[in-house]
Amino acid sequence: MSPLFLDLAVVLRQEIEYYRRLLALVQRERGRIVKGELRGLHDVVGKKEAIAKDLAALESTRASLVARLAGALGTSEEELTLARIARLAPGEAGETLQALLVEFRSVVGRLVAANDVNRTLLDRSLEFVHGSLSFFRTVACANPTYGKGGRVDESGSALAVLNRMA
Repeated sequence: MSPLFLDLAVVLRQEIEYYRRLLALVQRERGRIVKGELRGLHDVVGKKEAIAKDLAALESTRASLVARLAGALGTSEEELTLARIARLAPGEAGETLQALLVEFRSVVGRLVAANDVNRTLLDRSLEFVHGSLSFFRTVACANPTYGKGGRVDESGSALAVLNRMA
């Protein structure tokens, strides 16, 4: 296998492993969201951020390899996708890269789906919080009532009325 293709395969394997770790964290994050464990959620988010930094470094390495491959293959970087590299790679290198590309797409697809579920859970949680706050606001800030003489009496809130002794 050509050294550039081999190096690209190594980087893709590393990226796949990091995306698997990220997927496991996103699944753990879902449990924290459902249980309302804010401290645990904070810890998971911190671990996800660390993996994202490592993935950014791997992405940079991969981009550098793709640039070098573009030069070696006599094509532009913009035209050179991982799928095209796998097709252009000779023999075993092409087969290896094709298999890695299928695995890469699969892991990233599962990660996107899991992240979408978490986003939906968080959105619904926020809607619930906003709805609860709105409900409490209406109870605490009731509409004014009319007092003696027909004047508006805004002296107490609905909560004060509920707590007033008769």
